[in-house]
Amino acid sequence: MAQLDTQKIISTIANSKKTTPVKVYLKGKLSELHFPKSVHAFIGKHTGTVIGDWAEIKPILKKAKLDDYYVETAGRNTGVPLLDIKAANARIEPGAIIRDQVLIGDNAVIMMGAIINIGAEIGAGTMIDMGAVLGGRAIVGKHCH
Repeated sequence: MAQLDTQKIISTIANSKKTTPVKVYLKGKLSELHFPKSVHAFIGKHTGTVIGDWAEIKPILKKAKLDDYYVETAGRNTGVPLLDIKAANARIEPGAIIRDQVLIGDNAVIMMGAIINIGAEIGAGTMIDMGAVLGGRAIVGKHCH
């Protein structure tokens, strides 16, 4: 398992753009709404969903004539996104919180409620149990529980 560079992790935390990621469900006349390319907009005639940074979405919603909208907020002024786990060769249960720049070994198991911070490394075949918290740069070897 490749060790992550400490200085890169520190730089990521210090210099990353802080965002407030949101998902907004919209209802009303949506044909006049125009979002920047950085916002993922899935707009129908009368309903839609937009996903992006609240700082970019909020001004558009303030000007819009909508019947209703609902905002789900995933974080506030966050500088480190969550890890994209789709390609992980591991079992990761819903409710696990895993930040970006985490290494997860093959066939590891991450249980619900586990919290894994940036820079942590989890060995192959290891189980991180419910409620476990791994701080930044924590290293857990292979076949541990």
